[in-house]
Amino acid sequence: MIELSNIRIEKTDTDSKLICDCKSDSFSEKTMWFSAPLSFGDVFTDEVYDAFLVAILYPAMYYKENIVIRGAVSKKLFKNITTYVNKVLLAFSCELSDVDIKIENYGIVTKTGTRIGTGFSAGVDSFSTFVEYYANEKDVDYKINTLFFFNVGSHGRFDNPDTIIKFKNRYEYCKVFPDSLNIPFIPIDSNVHAFHEKFGHEKTDTITLVSGILSIQKICFKYYLSSGISYFENANNYKNFDIAAFSDPYILPLLSTDNLDIIPDGEQYLRTEKTVQISDYAPAQKFLNVCVKGDNGYTTAKNCSCCPKCMRTLMALESMDKLTDFAEVFDIDVYKKHSFKYKCRQRLMYNIDPFAKDNVDFARKNKKNVPSLFIAWLYLSPSKSVTLAKRIAKKVLGEKIVKRLKGK
Repeated sequence: MIELSNIRIEKTDTDSKLICDCKSDSFSEKTMWFSAPLSFGDVFTDEVYDAFLVAILYPAMYYKENIVIRGAVSKKLFKNITTYVNKVLLAFSCELSDVDIKIENYGIVTKTGTRIGTGFSAGVDSFSTFVEYYANEKDVDYKINTLFFFNVGSHGRFDNPDTIIKFKNRYEYCKVFPDSLNIPFIPIDSNVHAFHEKFGHEKTDTITLVSGILSIQKICFKYYLSSGISYFENANNYKNFDIAAFSDPYILPLLSTDNLDIIPDGEQYLRTEKTVQISDYAPAQKFLNVCVKGDNGYTTAKNCSCCPKCMRTLMALESMDKLTDFAEVFDIDVYKKHSFKYKCRQRLMYNIDPFAKDNVDFARKNKKNVPSLFIAWLYLSPSKSVTLAKRIAKKVLGEKIVKRLKGK
């Protein structure tokens, strides 16, 4: 059994922390918590255990432990979790089992703010949401007025001391953009990912992120959660791998409460369509950071320009003839050095990876050269035959065409 109790808010001179005790033999952590700088005011509520119930649900179902909460949960959230969300998780992973959830009563959150929020990491997805619901949105009831930055797993394992350093570095890098627009940018630290480290971040990222969002439902009544997969791609490809891609369109509304609407945003666009959407937005040209290279740390505005996410973004920008527009944040020469090999990989992954299909289709739509399946296979053959494959390619196509395919 997992018992959650003694919810409370503790403050220091600099921070406010929402905490509850967690009693279970499955975890070394004995409390769960969320923390925010006190300079942003009172952002948390201790009236309900909503954030903690969501945070512990997946681990409880994995370890087959029933949940007992010594306090209140929002009625809508409790009903949705026990009726629908548990079934979504069971469909997502065969490692999970249904569990019983007991609470003492239903609770209501006292609203103190009217913030409309979204997370901001300076990537394509978050910039796309920001352009749509801030730069282009005229209706104040839907216009973003606050940005958030969560440490719930995307920056690394909780037990790794480098994770908190990366979280702080990334926040400081991203903060320059909201500050330039005078928009609040609130960092939320947490230890909820300590309870999820067995699964890996992608498998439960929706769960940990929503728990963080629910921790600030007192001040926020609408939250756009930027999703990376579109309605047009097969969610079943992500079963037992990435819960966001598998279920965001329907699980996020089910994890909303009477106080806070969590809206999945981005599924209406393919990745290349998002890239088009932000390509002429001057701040994106200055601040875009999609890099996943481990040692980047977001301490500079430069991406590595050769990791999979950098290459994916740059290939789409190249298809639009927009590479030079993003030269401030990408090293275009590095991209060109690796681009042909990457395009070959994308061609071979065309029927497997929806992002590869999207990028190849987008390049063709814009009349850009994409290696044929034969050329891609030859070029990426085992190392002993690579030289031969290149010679054959040059002989069949001619050296000029090969150079043009490589972007030279």
